[in-house]
Amino acid sequence: MFRKQKMKRNLLTMVPLLESRVTLEYDTSSDSGLLIIQRTNFVERLTIRFLKQRAFRKIKLDKFGRFAVEQMDHHKTVHEISEAMIEHFGEEAEPALPRLVKFLEILEVHEWIVWEDGK
Repeated sequence: MFRKQKMKRNLLTMVPLLESRVTLEYDTSSDSGLLIIQRTNFVERLTIRFLKQRAFRKIKLDKFGRFAVEQMDHHKTVHEISEAMIEHFGEEAEPALPRLVKFLEILEVHEWIVWEDGK
């Protein structure tokens, strides 16, 4: 009888933020960066303790990914981030918006970002 209506959100007005266990480190030897992801769930903690695995994962980012993550730290919307990429990289960043959306989709699937409603 009563159907729940899904709240439609505009991706361009949403603000992606890094999750608390994810940090960005800069690679001084190149123009890239590293995402450092702390391994915090129960199973991961057991593997760290008993199987002597590392307590974190390192994900290497290219210059576009690094720039996008840096912009996330400034609480910018997806649209503002894509405009900043075009402004900073010029033609090299094209197609900026689809590339950025796919990057954010990958981060979201792995639960490395959280979303905040935009301005």
